[in-house]
Amino acid sequence: MAFRQRHAVLEKAYKHFSEFGLPLTIQHKEYMAIVGAKEALCVISIKRSFKAWKYLTHALRIQYPELSAPKPEPKPEPKPEPKPVLKPVTPKAPKPAPKAAVKPAPAVKKD
Repeated sequence: MAFRQRHAVLEKAYKHFSEFGLPLTIQHKEYMAIVGAKEALCVISIKRSFKAWKYLTHALRIQYPELSAPKPEPKPEPKPEPKPVLKPVTPKAPKPAPKAAVKPAPAVKKD
């Protein structure tokens, strides 16, 4: 009979830890606050089955190793590239035609 009770307590604890995403290092008071007093495992059932909270969490580590495995962090989504800023195009005034270059007069030689 004791094994069935112990197994039932372990299954209920596993359900709570996996559903609420609780770490195995949590204390019983914090567990009670998160899960709620009506749904949480009572102190008496833990004491009868495992003697203490730390033995229950140890049994969870042994029986369900996926609870103690580190959870992979979600990868951040890549940021979209910023849209290029288009400057308004202003029409430019046409440049004046270049003036013809004036050739210098040939130098006169004095004899």
